[in-house]
This record gives sequence, structure tokens and C-alpha cells, in this order.
Amino acid sequence: MRDAGGLTLDGTVHQLDPRIRVVWAVSSTVPWVVLGIAGAAIAAVTGHPPLAGLIGVVAVVAAVIGVSIVGWRWRCWEWSAWDDALELQHGVLNRRASVVPYHRIQQIDIHRDPIDRIFGLSKLILRTAAATSDATLPGIAAPHADELRHALLRRSGHDDAV
Repeated sequence: MRDAGGLTLDGTVHQLDPRIRVVWAVSSTVPWVVLGIAGAAIAAVTGHPPLAGLIGVVAVVAAVIGVSIVGWRWRCWEWSAWDDALELQHGVLNRRASVVPYHRIQQIDIHRDPIDRIFGLSKLILRTAAATSDATLPGIAAPHADELRHALLRRSGHDDAV
């Protein structure tokens, strides 16, 4: 059954949009680069050039590790929309599998932060009666996000009223 912007919602396993890898790479690299530059500058100004070099190397290594893990993280993310529930599976080292029954879904929000918007992606945030069973589905192509949201809301028995 195709009912969400070309996405099959019959239990077919879907991966996230490949562009999410760039978003994750940027978000995992930028903090390390900023900390590395700031730490190296402070160490250099205070008269500790070897410490500045060490901080720079540590920041570069951390950024490279962060970018390297992005591919694994993307390959490990899967989701399926069944007749009665949405199934999410993800995690590189710590594998997580969750099933969100449609009848528990109360609200679905679409979130697009600035980096997501640049790459044309969205996150679907599913809200349920229990905060512990809320779920986030990242890396959905923005044109499909609205249609997927509406299809999941239809299955949950809720309308789009705000």
C-alpha cells in the first residue's frame, strides 16, 4: 500500500534518507572543531604551545571518529509501518527496537531545524500518552514528511486538528 508520498506502508523496511548522514556528520563534527580551536587558542595565548597542539590533535581525531560512525549509524537505522504499529530499529553499539502502536499516538509533530532545512529533511516526533513511549523518526525527505504524518495520523484515528 502506497499512502505516504511514495513510501510503502505495508511493513516494508525503510532506511532514512541518505542526506541525514551529512546532517549527523556536521552535528558531530562542529562541536569538536569549535572546542579544538578554542582550546588550542587559549593554550597558545597562555604560553603552552605543546598543549595547544595536543588539543588540536584530540579535536581532529574526535571529529574523524564522529564522521566515521555516521555511516554505521545510518545503516543501522530502519523503520517499518505495519497495519497496527510503527516499528523503529536503530543503534550501532546499543541496538534499540521499539514499536509504537497507532492507537497510542496522540500527536505527530514535524521538526525541521536549520541544518535539516538546508538538506531538505524533517523529523517526525510521535507523541503518545506515556512520555517514555514517544518516538522520533529522523531523516525523512521534507516533501514526504507531511504525507507520512497524515497517513500515520489516519491510522491512529486522529485528525489533523490543532
